Amino acid sequence: MFNNLFNKFKTEKELILHIIENHSSKSFTQLYDRFARKEWKEKYHDNDTKYQLYRWDNWLMRDLVVFSDDEDIIRALHKIRYSRILKSDSHGALSMSVNKNIPDDIFEYYLYWNDDDIKQLTRMSNVEYKINGEKRNRMINSVIGDLISKERKKKEDKMKDQLRAFLITADATKSVLTGKSIDDVVEETITEDTDEQVLYYMNKLLGKVK
Repeated sequence: MFNNLFNKFKTEKELILHIIENHSSKSFTQLYDRFARKEWKEKYHDNDTKYQLYRWDNWLMRDLVVFSDDEDIIRALHKIRYSRILKSDSHGALSMSVNKNIPDDIFEYYLYWNDDDIKQLTRMSNVEYKINGEKRNRMINSVIGDLISKERKKKEDKMKDQLRAFLITADATKSVLTGKSIDDVVEETITEDTDEQVLYYMNKLLGKVK
């Protein structure tokens, strides 16, 4: 069986596609280590590496996600992007989104998948994409700009609610000090129309109500 598999793969690409298409999230295979030709393996050695760099297929696939320049391999890996076999603590910050060779449709998928992740968008903005690089940088910067605007709007709304809570509380205190009934002031200040966020910040100003 192994001889048949060895003879089956005339190119490294054929072997890699076979590994990707037949991967299993429940087990870790060593097909590349077993069936890759010597000259293929030697490409992944440097002067200090005397052992086979990709003993396990998932190691190879994780690196191909980020560095492959073959569209068929990229698309095959994209299809299994949710597979546990591609997950790794050391690769947690990397994904196919930073592969400079990804085609337009996959680039757009990751751009909008990460549209609320400023760190990943920043990583993408530093990639020199080989396909439509300038256009992609404009798209990334546009999404980053929108995200920054949304985050600023959230902060502004939060500060407005905090200020509103403070002013309402201060105004209520002033009303009591000018002789108005405490009960009347409380009823006028906190009604069914009072915004939830304003109530939240009033609660923080006055101490949590248990």
